Amino acid sequence: MREKDLPFDRTKHAVYTKNAKKCVQTLLRRYYDKDTAEALWEKIQLQYCAFLEEEPALGGLTNSVSVYDPILIFAWYRVIPDKVPLRDVQDDVFDCFFKPFRLLGGVFDLNRTMDNRLAAVVFRKASDVRVREIAQFPASFRMGSFEYDREDCVVRYCFTQCPNASFARRHHMEDVLPVMCNCDHYAMQLIHASLIREGTCVTADRCDYCIVGDRHPLAGEYTLVTDENGLLRSVKKR
Repeated sequence: MREKDLPFDRTKHAVYTKNAKKCVQTLLRRYYDKDTAEALWEKIQLQYCAFLEEEPALGGLTNSVSVYDPILIFAWYRVIPDKVPLRDVQDDVFDCFFKPFRLLGGVFDLNRTMDNRLAAVVFRKASDVRVREIAQFPASFRMGSFEYDREDCVVRYCFTQCPNASFARRHHMEDVLPVMCNCDHYAMQLIHASLIREGTCVTADRCDYCIVGDRHPLAGEYTLVTDENGLLRSVKKR
């Protein structure tokens, strides 16, 4: 089915990106024959639309990657008859959301002061967008705080509301979240940074981000562990 023909309310929602479509279709072709893959793709599109029927407005095109692409991933997993281990598709999902980071690492290094400060500007602008957005779309991402230690080169911010976590809870699909949430850690690693995250909106009252260069002393104070639910979490070393 062509994306322009998908039956959902376009005054409230947006279609997934081409990257997300490519990701899901690649996974379908990997595990199924051509005819089965095509049939499943149409079912996934319809499941995507069915999911959107129950969702409040979430920001439209501005949130295509951060909200609507995850909903397509959820639809894929809901529809496929064989639940493949999500760890086996981690690289595919990462490239869906963060593929440019594979190139950024060659020129960008958060251990360098100027690169770190530039990243802080980008993160702050993203934070400002979220603050304005929540006034119009109350179910979207809600920022809890943002701060940047310019001298020590530490970025800290958090979300107190994540539409992806809320969606997963409503549909009892929390087991799918790690394949998306964990991408944040892998993306930071590619730009020579460390994401120190002690909790997410799935397991705590906020999803916290503390971002430093991977050679920063603070990075050495934590170790990355995988919780029983599959989420990566930073734990302070004893």
